[in-house]
Amino acid sequence: MPFQNRRAAVAGVYQSKQGDLSDQIQPIAWMEAAKAACVDAGLTLADIDGLIGDGPEGVGIREQLPGAAFGYDLLGKPLRFHARNSIGAAAAGGAINLAAYAVSAGLAEAVLVVTAAAGQAEGYASANRDEAIKMMAMLSGTYEFIYGTTRVSDYAQLATRHMHEFGTTPAQLAEVAVAQRQGAVRHPLSFHGHRGEITVDDVVNSRLIADPLHMLDCCAINQGAGAYVVTTLERARDGRHVPIELLGYGEGHSHIDPNASPSLAVFPAAKVAADTAFDLAGVGRDDIDVAGIGDHFTINVLFGLEAAGFCGVGESGPFVETGALRLDGALPTNTAGGFLSFSHAGMAGLFTLIEVVEQLRGEAGDRQVAGAELGYVNGVGGAMQNNYSAILGRA
Repeated sequence: MPFQNRRAAVAGVYQSKQGDLSDQIQPIAWMEAAKAACVDAGLTLADIDGLIGDGPEGVGIREQLPGAAFGYDLLGKPLRFHARNSIGAAAAGGAINLAAYAVSAGLAEAVLVVTAAAGQAEGYASANRDEAIKMMAMLSGTYEFIYGTTRVSDYAQLATRHMHEFGTTPAQLAEVAVAQRQGAVRHPLSFHGHRGEITVDDVVNSRLIADPLHMLDCCAINQGAGAYVVTTLERARDGRHVPIELLGYGEGHSHIDPNASPSLAVFPAAKVAADTAFDLAGVGRDDIDVAGIGDHFTINVLFGLEAAGFCGVGESGPFVETGALRLDGALPTNTAGGFLSFSHAGMAGLFTLIEVVEQLRGEAGDRQVAGAELGYVNGVGGAMQNNYSAILGRA
């Protein structure tokens, strides 16, 4: 088939205040995010002709056919491209690959990606902790599902195995939370930033949720909305910001049943995703200035660092212990606070990607990493079951 091979770039981003949006209805929060990302790109909603993922919530067939629902119903014209991926909470971040593909191939001119959790939602999108946990107890593999294991218990097992094999300590996990809170305090939209900075002692002395993971090792439970727009590089250069290109991308899909995984401490599928992204981008690990690594729990970041090759297998604990992830560290990571302190709303991987985009634009304010030109983004679905990696750079 004809392939135009046009260069594509992120031209616009938007994030709402993260917290409790139960006083809004989800479609309004979704549309506000979509319109604001278009404005940031120097475009309007009328310029959009592609959508990745879900549209605003609705009844009947609307949620099964988001492309159709976003066409004449909302845009007043046909939508030229719609697609979905399947990387769990990382789906909206990993959607950058499909968006860039659509633009590059000439299937769309401007593609929108949105996530929004708002209103009186039940389950995962709720602002209510108990509702969210109830939903998370239905996300396990075939044999664990009937016992109602939760995501935190799933990851607690993985953390325990990593500790057993490599000597990782609770204090090393805690350093991840400490480093990320440093950025959240400096981000006006973050969910936990107003609580102030934390220490390793604060983390290890916080309430134990699932041994060895403490409360401050766990992601936030909140609502929020965000969006980004991908268009041609030429069009993005006419916009309001430095265009940010997708230079390399990879995925790795592993298992459902943890008994099928060759290891519960090392995840080859995550390495496949990272290696593919780096190979396609033609850059090395030492070239990366800032990183965003999916952090449902602190242990995720250790897994992500090892899979990406920023340190050796089993060496992530000592690596983070040096302060490497902090804003002035060797590899500033999740500089807005990540899922732990910025937001875990909806398809939260979108916020990981947006923070790296803002860093590469040079627009991260007090969180800014000096001279950031290349960024690494990673997202995870499930308990290390689905993985994506992307390399972003200033155009």
